[in-house]
Amino acid sequence: RMTDLASTATVHYVHVLTAPSKTFVVGYTNFRDFDGTSCFNLIKGFVATYYDGEAPLVRPTVGSPELDLRLDTENEELKKKLGALPALRCAVGTSYTMAVQYGRWLLSRELFDAFGCASPECCSVIESLSLEETAKMTAALKARKLKPFAHLMTTSAEAAKSVPKKYQVERPILLTQVSCQSRYYMPKVERNVCGNWLIGLGTRPTLDELSSESWASKFYTGLIEHIESFSGNAAWSFINQTVYGMSGYRANPRKIFWFNNYGLRSMHEGAGGVTYHWAPTYSVATYFLVCCVCVDGRMCITISSSVVPQGELQKAVEHMKKMLIESAGGEALTTSEARIGLKAASFAAKLRRRTERSCAKLRRSSFAAATFGGAAL
Repeated sequence: RMTDLASTATVHYVHVLTAPSKTFVVGYTNFRDFDGTSCFNLIKGFVATYYDGEAPLVRPTVGSPELDLRLDTENEELKKKLGALPALRCAVGTSYTMAVQYGRWLLSRELFDAFGCASPECCSVIESLSLEETAKMTAALKARKLKPFAHLMTTSAEAAKSVPKKYQVERPILLTQVSCQSRYYMPKVERNVCGNWLIGLGTRPTLDELSSESWASKFYTGLIEHIESFSGNAAWSFINQTVYGMSGYRANPRKIFWFNNYGLRSMHEGAGGVTYHWAPTYSVATYFLVCCVCVDGRMCITISSSVVPQGELQKAVEHMKKMLIESAGGEALTTSEARIGLKAASFAAKLRRRTERSCAKLRRSSFAAATFGGAAL
């Protein structure tokens, strides 16, 4: 019962609401134990359990040929660079930056927020493209030889620039994440395993640079190079998190532009078309959070902010969707069609805020919402 879970849940908390045409599954997950991609896997496992009658194994399991995940000792780059000296450098560098960054904000509102105190309101908006719109956009990007990562980053930055100047951060701290599960661990299995696999990578661009396709493409190329060669920020962040348990979250959250592209994911085919949305709750809210994931061929978008108010954020998301559709040679929805989507988004936002208030023990958490078309679960 949800009334019982509201006072006892410390790891995972779920609301399920059914309607004649849709089912909403809203999950809250402890951010200290599970990263954003694991939230997807938990919801995916929930849906699979409903249809198959048996819960899939999604946690690392010692002795299991598929789920006993350990560092890839056959990876020569990893073995060569994951030594005592890099770990020492990382310890010294992280200690210094933590002291400087947090020290200068010792009495700031942002530092109190980061440690789980009450934060300003966090607004969220969810949107999605249709199967046809997503397919056209993907084909158009492929023809231009432009990566979806770069395109989604630039359009989301344009969305951030579309709000009034007083709600903009001209030179935000860019944070993006990559999963280490399939890169640095063995055995190589599908990314269905829950845990804390994501590491944060980023830099300090301007909003104009973020909205530039050439800059975003160059950033993405460097990102992949560092991941594949276990170098640069990728190596630094991995050591920080794996050895010292430090996520690298040492920046003012109200200045962070948090961009996630989870790529291609799938849900149980019996669900009949799922849209999925993820964002952190208020305790780790940022200036601009963008989460994009393509679920069963449908692009799903979530944008949240603790700086931009709800009405302006809604307009920004509409602007981003319009740019994505037009980039595929299509036309944006009519006003009446858009209003239907706004009602669904408003309902999900109200549900998120209501559950946030009742889920006191999951102070630093993230919410994941999945909606199912067709018959209700």
